[in-house]
Amino acid sequence: MLHTILGSTFAWHQPNGWVFNPVRVGPDTIDYTVASGPHAGRHAVQPLHYHRIAPGIELTSWYEEVGTVVNIVWYLESQTSHRFAALPAWAADDFSVLAGDNQDREYLGRIEHLAATKPDGPRHLLADDGYFELL
Repeated sequence: MLHTILGSTFAWHQPNGWVFNPVRVGPDTIDYTVASGPHAGRHAVQPLHYHRIAPGIELTSWYEEVGTVVNIVWYLESQTSHRFAALPAWAADDFSVLAGDNQDREYLGRIEHLAATKPDGPRHLLADDGYFELL
C-alpha cells in the first residue's frame, strides 16, 4: 500500500476525460501535465499545501495563477481521490485557454490579461471523484 502521496509519481484520472499524466507530488510543489481533457496541453508547477488527515487519507491544496483554488483528498489504500476546485468564470467558459506552461512568461502574460479583463464569477465548481495509478 502507498504510505504517502508525497514523493509519488502517478497518472490521475478524473471525469469527462481529464487525465493528468504525469503528476509529481513533492513536499512543497505539485507538478502536473494535462494529457487529455478540456485543457489538454497544460503543464503547471504549483506551490502545494499538504496535510495528513488520517492514516491513508491526505489532502493537497493549491492556488493557481489563473485564480483556481484546488483541494484534493487522496485515499491511499483505494488509490482514489475527491477533487473540489473553484475556477474563474472566464476559464470555465473555454478551458482550452488554460493550455500552456505556467513556467513560460508569455503564457503567464496571456493568463494575467484574461484574468484582468474577464469575469471572475460566478465561479465554476468541480466536486468529483477520480482515481490514480502509480507510475
